[in-house]
Parts: sequence; structure tokens; C-alpha cells
Amino acid sequence: MKRKIVQIDREKCTGCGLCANACHEGAIGMVDGKATLLRDDYCDGMGDCLPACPADAIRIVEREADAYDEKAVATAQAARAAATNPTPEEPKSAMQEQETTHAAPHMPPPGGCPGKMMRTFHRAPTPAPQPVAADPAAASAPSQSELVQWPVQIRLVPAKAPYFDGAKLLIAADCTAYAYAAFHRDFMRGKVTIVGCPKLDPVDYSEKLTQ
Repeated sequence: MKRKIVQIDREKCTGCGLCANACHEGAIGMVDGKATLLRDDYCDGMGDCLPACPADAIRIVEREADAYDEKAVATAQAARAAATNPTPEEPKSAMQEQETTHAAPHMPPPGGCPGKMMRTFHRAPTPAPQPVAADPAAASAPSQSELVQWPVQIRLVPAKAPYFDGAKLLIAADCTAYAYAAFHRDFMRGKVTIVGCPKLDPVDYSEKLTQ
């Protein structure tokens, strides 16, 4: 049958995996470091993955494709959920735990690099900092991160990410966080932060920032 379905441009794809995480049906996966439509019958053609792609590598086309199979998607989702949350087992001894740890090979997480996965951090508001002279103990107190979302790289952030809605935006050069010790405290508090280097990055961010 001829219907609407997603099409992925592998040349544009950066391999971030955001679209695979955004696809509720599991139709998109990472193959050889690139996003790939795994099964036509898993794709409903609604395009939830489009706003997640920072490289504009996905579009909706109309072509011959298998019909969307809601039952097959539900079965696959149940199987993934079972694999992610296995049935609790009997407690293991310390020796068994050690054997399991050494025997299990390291497997990369599905959906691409987890460091590029879109996330929102729900942080409790922190009080305004007090001058060191008024509170000497504050100088040795552990610092708290003011980052409220991920990713932060301008090239990777989805332009339509929900954390941008109504947010105060801080656009910073990559090196500022290293050059200014109190960067989190003095600049990032209460803002969505994105970083990039207008000097060294081989891209023009004007279009992305306009989005």
C-alpha cells in the first residue's frame, strides 16, 4: 500500500540517536552508527522523531510500504519492557555477584551514544550565594550543578525540545565554563544553557539559533 512514512537521510545523520529515543514504536534503530528505519510496519508516519533530529535528516514521504501494525508494535514494546525490567530474582551471594560482574561483557546501550540523549533534570532551586566573608564555610561547601537539561551543544540540541518553552536562554562559548570558576553559580542559575564555539566549530549556528 502507498502511505506516509519517515525517510532518513544517512548522509545528514550524525548518529546522535535522538530520533531512535523519540520513536515510541521502536521503528528507528542505530545501524553502523546511523539512524535506520528498521521496519516499515512499526512506523505510523506521524513523525514524532522529526523535532528530535538536530541535523534535519528526517522527513515524511509517501511511498509503497507495509501497513502500520499496531499489534506487532505492542508485542515488541512488551518484549523491550521485559528485557529492561526483568522479573526480580532471588538475592545472590557476594561470590555470585562477583562472578556475574566479571562474566558479563560490556554492551553498548541501544539508541546511540547515551551522552547525546535528550534529558531534562528536575533540580530543586538553590538559594542565592552568600559572600564568602559572611559565610566562610561556603568556600569549602560542595558546588551544585545548575544544568537543567541535556545535551548542551548547539549542534546537538533539538530546536523544539520541551525545555526551551518559556525558558531564559544562556548561549555560551565552550571555553567559558573552564575560564570562569563560578560559571554555574553566576550565569547558569535558572536558565537553559547551550554552548558552542563560533570561532572553531565548522558550522554556522545562525539558522539553528533562529529555530
